[in-house]
Amino acid sequence: MKKQVFIGIDVSKETLDVVLLCAAESKNASHQRFKNNKTGFRSMLSWVKSQYSMSDCLFCLEDTGLYSYGVCYHLSAQQLDYVVESAYRIKHSLGIVRGKTDKADALLIAQYAHRFADQLPLKKLPSSQVMELKLLLTHRCRLLKQKSRFATSLSETKLLASLIDVSFITASLQTQIKALKEQIKKVNAQIKTLLQSEESLQHQHQLLCSVPGVGLLVSAHVLAYSEGFTRFPTWRKFACYIGSAPFPKQSGTSIRGKTKTCSIANKRLKALMSMAAVNMLRLDTEYRRYYQRKLGQGKHHMVILNAIRNKLISRMFAVIQRDTPYVALPHR
Repeated sequence: MKKQVFIGIDVSKETLDVVLLCAAESKNASHQRFKNNKTGFRSMLSWVKSQYSMSDCLFCLEDTGLYSYGVCYHLSAQQLDYVVESAYRIKHSLGIVRGKTDKADALLIAQYAHRFADQLPLKKLPSSQVMELKLLLTHRCRLLKQKSRFATSLSETKLLASLIDVSFITASLQTQIKALKEQIKKVNAQIKTLLQSEESLQHQHQLLCSVPGVGLLVSAHVLAYSEGFTRFPTWRKFACYIGSAPFPKQSGTSIRGKTKTCSIANKRLKALMSMAAVNMLRLDTEYRRYYQRKLGQGKHHMVILNAIRNKLISRMFAVIQRDTPYVALPHR
């Protein structure tokens, strides 16, 4: 990727701090602030065009979820080259940084793009169905958290029932919990409808559900966070993303730590895959036989569970890559 101008964008809820960094004049970076809306996006591109050719520019911004979606959509519509990186990766790639301002952050993002331009994959915006699916799953997660909070409050309030009258509070909490359960059911139905609304998404969903242990929610999460299996080239990359890929810990001759997974992960997706693996252990399946065999060999429970997680992930990627449903081999 041969670019001469690197544009760092620090995204916040209402504004975009933008820094232009030319490779030939790296010490003279210019800065402007724009609104995080359509008018601001157009003003930003007009400002860039007034100084450089757009074909020489690479835009780089942090992944801030909904706040960055608007500018990503606008850059995609204009067919411009841009990359979206995690704030964690940018922060830990530039050494010691003292102090923090939006302008300084935008400059750091531009410097990051300049330094790693040959390694950064260009971002392609996923389909609107995939974006809607991700939003629905996020909304469902919020509803589940709220239901859990109300359920905890209900159980705690009932402890006082023998001392004071808490009937009004318990009735109110029960009403809230019932309403949230209904909303969660509606969200699940909407997720199912969305997966059937687009041909390629429906096809991938059917392939994933052919894998034992994969149901509606696992399939929906994997499709959403893999962006229709376009974000991760291999199942190992996806396993690393959710935190189920084991890594060694060694240094010299004295440090020989255990090989284990990393805490930098999508923990929501990891927990979902863990529940899918545990559910398969309750049935008489090959996963359960594998678990019992490894347990008899002295393996730790969590090590075996992680291996089953990775089996599920690898099989999901395999059916998509082969474009054929999963076929179980006869047990020997």
